Amino acid sequence: MRYSLSVRGRRLLRELRAIRESCGLSPEQVAKRLGWSRSKIYRVEAGESRLILEDLELLLGVYGVPSPRAEALAKLCREAWKRGWWLAYSDMYKGGSYFVLEDDASAITFVAQNIPGLLQTPDYAHALIASTLLDGSEQEISRRAEARITRHRLLARAEPPQVTAVLDEAILWRQVGGTQVARAQLDHLIDIAAHPAVTLQVISFATGGHPGLDGEFTILDFPDKEDPSVAHQEGLFGDIFVEAPDDVARYHRAAETARGRALAPDESVTLIRNVRKAIR
Repeated sequence: MRYSLSVRGRRLLRELRAIRESCGLSPEQVAKRLGWSRSKIYRVEAGESRLILEDLELLLGVYGVPSPRAEALAKLCREAWKRGWWLAYSDMYKGGSYFVLEDDASAITFVAQNIPGLLQTPDYAHALIASTLLDGSEQEISRRAEARITRHRLLARAEPPQVTAVLDEAILWRQVGGTQVARAQLDHLIDIAAHPAVTLQVISFATGGHPGLDGEFTILDFPDKEDPSVAHQEGLFGDIFVEAPDDVARYHRAAETARGRALAPDESVTLIRNVRKAIR
């Protein structure tokens, strides 16, 4: 049965590494004491191997961790791994690390050069993927589009994440999939902008430069302050996850700067309506 490492699981692994290092123990020393292979310790600490509760208790015994901290870590362990819709697409997304983070997030900020997948229509998603996945078969394109649209269930939750999307005006004019698909996508943006969990802003051409021109990015924030924010950038050769606090802070500043240069939400919707009318 497949599982993915949750945000709480990432916290658990950070704490276990910190505890081991504070004890002055190397992975090899821990492995020897437990009769484990050296590779098992590395896989566990990297999140590549699922840590079961019994193994956690053995580790905590070696580290001499007392209650109630041991109990708190055991609780994290029980919540560390989760099953989700993305596992059906793991052959394409290699475990879906981004999807797990997105699923756990309480706030998601996009500074985008394309319409974020969370806000795309099915036809737009299919057309955009077909234009970028150069060697993809029709089946793969359709499955990727299906996975992208499945993400929309986040916004149907009783308590959805707060989504902020800062879009460059050029996105609105690019007729991905042709006129009909592009106009339907703009209609969807107008509709989704009314969602209570969505803040949609557009940086107009008149604004000039902005941080998003250096590359689009996503910031994911989580409900528990012990789980640090993560910045994500997707590129031709895979995903980049940025977790160092100083680096993530730079992404936050870039996002705030982009928002400050964007039109207000109501003005942004007016601009989208005007572009929609102009596209024929």
